[in-house]
This record gives sequence, structure tokens and C-alpha cells, in this order.
Amino acid sequence: MPDFRSPTGIWAEFDPLEYATLGAFRRDPRKVWRFYAPRFSMLGEAEPNAAHLALAELERLGLVRAVVTQNIDRLHERAGSRDVIEVHGSIRTSSCPSCGARYELADVVPLIEAGDGAPACLSCGAILKPDVVFFDELLPEGALERAQALAEEAGLLLVVGSSLEVHPVAALPSVTLAAGGAVAVVNRTPTWVDREAALVLRESAGEVLAGVVAALRAGRLELAPYDPAWPRLYEEEAARVREALGEAVVAVEHMGSTAVPGLAGKPVIDISVGLRRLDVSAEQVAAMERLGYEYLGEFGLPGRLFFRREEGGRRTHHVHAVEHGGERWHSHRAFRDYLRAHPEEAEAYAAEKRRIAADATGLADYWESKQPYADALFARAWAWYAELR
Repeated sequence: MPDFRSPTGIWAEFDPLEYATLGAFRRDPRKVWRFYAPRFSMLGEAEPNAAHLALAELERLGLVRAVVTQNIDRLHERAGSRDVIEVHGSIRTSSCPSCGARYELADVVPLIEAGDGAPACLSCGAILKPDVVFFDELLPEGALERAQALAEEAGLLLVVGSSLEVHPVAALPSVTLAAGGAVAVVNRTPTWVDREAALVLRESAGEVLAGVVAALRAGRLELAPYDPAWPRLYEEEAARVREALGEAVVAVEHMGSTAVPGLAGKPVIDISVGLRRLDVSAEQVAAMERLGYEYLGEFGLPGRLFFRREEGGRRTHHVHAVEHGGERWHSHRAFRDYLRAHPEEAEAYAAEKRRIAADATGLADYWESKQPYADALFARAWAWYAELR
């Protein structure tokens, strides 16, 4: 997507006074929509890039408090950022300036097509206004106040992909500096704060931030609260794994911390595949590799064939192929089913994992410290599961 302010940006071709002010909209809303309509379609189809994804990951790791954005494209939200302050509004909705009716983006797009580029309100017929901040409009109520409060509290304010030319948001770095915080800039062109910044990188935001995430992840212990999206992610990946391994598969089930509602743990989708016999062919390994998996054989655990997958430097999926109906198959199910049936045990286990993780010096220390608790928990799970069988 083109930017707005570079020599080849949008405002080099279109005069913002004619297309991006409230006065222009009131004079000729159809002309303004002729500018916005193709961009609505383009923004609606755009996908988050590496920078969006990295910022969301840094937030999930507890290292980014929030994202303050002048962008209107919702891509931070779609990338997974939870606390996003959209100081210039967004294309998420459009509102009727006459009767106040509000329409979601999915409803505005067909109205754009029906209105020859200018969506009309279904209630009163007036031309809708996109809920973005025009140049002569006030920012959304409370957005700037929240952004300034965050800037004042920040130990480090990241300026990512912004020329810092549009006020009042451009002044946020000065708020951080005045409060004793530091500023780092990742932008291809100079900004006014460069001379006072602790770090300035004239590089791709996506490459830099993805590198930051990868460096932080090296040896880092990850525990995440349960995410309701995990079962859906499992279903999607399980279908691909089943197809890759083919007729050798008897059953596929969701295992691990992502399979137990409420259980904090590694945000890695664990998939247990029950095979007719414990063996995979070169063709099956190749099919899994095409899905992005690395095959590691038993990987220290006899009776299991192990695949793992990474995305953006982070482990995202494990596939444990075991003999269907064998001891490994039932031990996986015992642990999962016991925690599902005993939520108080799952809650206690999650609390213990968080406590150990807070004190652990690394992954090896975490696993060693956790093992006695996990062994005792598994003994209770296995006894309970044996009675059910």
C-alpha cells in the first residue's frame, strides 16, 4: 500500500484539502468517496505485515504496553495487538451524518458498489461518512489523552514507520522524553526526534522488529494465558496434517496446554496422531515438510515420531505421531482428559507453571523444576483414566 507523505505517496497525487477534510466532504461527499472507495477495498483485502505481527508478539510477551497508530486500516488489530489506540479513527465503520446510523465495513462495501462509489444510508439516504479523522476534525474523544498518558509512562517509546509530521501525535516522543523515558526510531526517513533518540535505524520496520522478536525469543521461556482461538487453530492444522500423513492415520486429537480451557502454557498447538503402526514413509515426511514441519524422529522419547513447525522464529506446532491405542496414545489422552474434567487441577497447574517460570533461569531450569509437580499430577491423571477405561 502506498504511504501518504513520501515523494511518491498519496498526497503527491491528491490534494488533501480536496479529499481529506470535513469541509471537502460537506461540499461534495461523492468526490471524497471517489478517493476513498478504492482504498476501502484495498485496505479491506490487505494483510498484516511482519512489523504488525512483531508488535503484536511483543505485546503478548509483555514487552509492548500498547500501540498508538495513525493508520486507519485495522491491521494492528488483525495482527493480534489487543490494546490499539486508533487516534485517526479507522475504516471499521462509517456513519450517517444525518441520522447517526452506523455501518460496519462489511455492510459499507456493498453500499459503495450500489451507490456508484458513494454509500448511502439505508435509513435516510444521506451519504455516509467514513469514521476516519479528516484534517480539520478533532481526534476521537479520549484517544489523544490515552496516547499521551501512555507516552508519559513509557520507559521506551518506539517510533515505527512514522515521519512524525502530523500533530498532535507527532509530539508524543517529546512527552516521553520530558518524563525521563527514551525514544527509539525505526523509519526509512529522518524525523524531528532523531537527534534526541537513544537509537535510530533507517531500515525496514518489518525486518528490524522481526529480528527483535527472534533475538528476544532465544532461550526465552514462554507461558501464555489460554486463548479461545487455539481449538480453531488446531482444527485447521489437524486437517492439513491428516491429509499429509494419509491412510496411515487412525485418529487425530488435540493435546497439550492449548487443548485444556483455562490452562496457561506454551502457545504451541500440540497434535497427537494415532497411526496404524509406528512408522512414517519418506513420502509422508516430505508431505509434512511441505507444510513447514521439521522431522526429528523419536527426539528422545521412544514410541513417538516427532515433527515441529516454526513461524517467524517462534515454535507454533508440534505433531506427536504414536501408535494408535498404545501406551503413548493413552498417556496423552489421560493427562488432557483429567485436566479437562478437573478444572481446579488445571488452574493449580497453571499457577505452579507461572510460579516456576518466574524464578527459572532458562528453559532447562524450568523443565527440571516443573517435573516433580507434573509427575505427581500425571500419576493422579493416569489412575483416574485407568478407572474410566
